[in-house]
Amino acid sequence: MGIPFRQMHSWDYSGPYHGYDGFAIFARDMDLAINNPVWDLYNVPWKKEAAPAEAVAAE
Repeated sequence: MGIPFRQMHSWDYSGPYHGYDGFAIFARDMDLAINNPVWDLYNVPWKKEAAPAEAVAAE
């Protein structure tokens, strides 16, 4: 889906996320989700090169 997320109610992989110590765990997990190398596999639309105007007009 292209959106990093954490399941707040499920601590199967990490957590707990409550309290002062829990925030540090949550911050670490969000950092791992946002900066994951898998995002390099996505072709994001805002980085796509625009087609030349002549090619678009010919279609």
